[in-house]
Amino acid sequence: MEPARIEHIDTPEGRILWREMLGVLPGLQAILNFVTEKQSAAAPGRLFWYQTELFERWFFRIPSPHTGCMIHSGDSWTGDHQATFFRFPDAADVVLASYGSSEGFPIGALLFTAPTPGCVSGVAFGMRDFSPLTDDILEAFQAFSMRAGQSALPLSSATAILANSSLETARAHMLAKEIAFLKNWRQPVTFSIRQGALDPSFLPADLPAAFHATSLPDNRAGHVSFCV
Repeated sequence: MEPARIEHIDTPEGRILWREMLGVLPGLQAILNFVTEKQSAAAPGRLFWYQTELFERWFFRIPSPHTGCMIHSGDSWTGDHQATFFRFPDAADVVLASYGSSEGFPIGALLFTAPTPGCVSGVAFGMRDFSPLTDDILEAFQAFSMRAGQSALPLSSATAILANSSLETARAHMLAKEIAFLKNWRQPVTFSIRQGALDPSFLPADLPAAFHATSLPDNRAGHVSFCV
């Protein structure tokens, strides 16, 4: 795989790259508009729209860059630097990525794998420091390439990853009520508590969730992980 070409969209280089991407697939603009509009409506300290949908359904929806119809995410891959890359079975050339623990892990990058196989281009539109994204991207796409033909596997499990710093622990407690009041849980979501530093009792006992302590993300095909 060639090194990924990623620029922030608010830089001259990023705007040039974005125009190049739109020249290949104009429908990428609809994805960017949809995601940024959704995220701008989120209150500080609350779950983002995609996190809510992942808790409730194990997938979130975006407009297809090819047809304009709504499509849903498939499995994902989370790296050691807590960047998560989400695939879309009906738009295999598009990947969305979340990063940025200090902001609650909003979706902050749109990545594109066409027209050249093995070449990834993308724009970050979240935090200016997108080093977690660039640190994790190579391993993520290597894993995706090994899953060739498996992008349409039905989802079998989901994990919400909680880290262990005091800031993230405090945020996890603030989100407890919001998570507890979510409706229409599809299946239990596992809470992965890195290094066992967070007491899982912050969530109500009757919540359809399981807990385990681990320092490694679960990145199996057919599994969705995401950071909160």
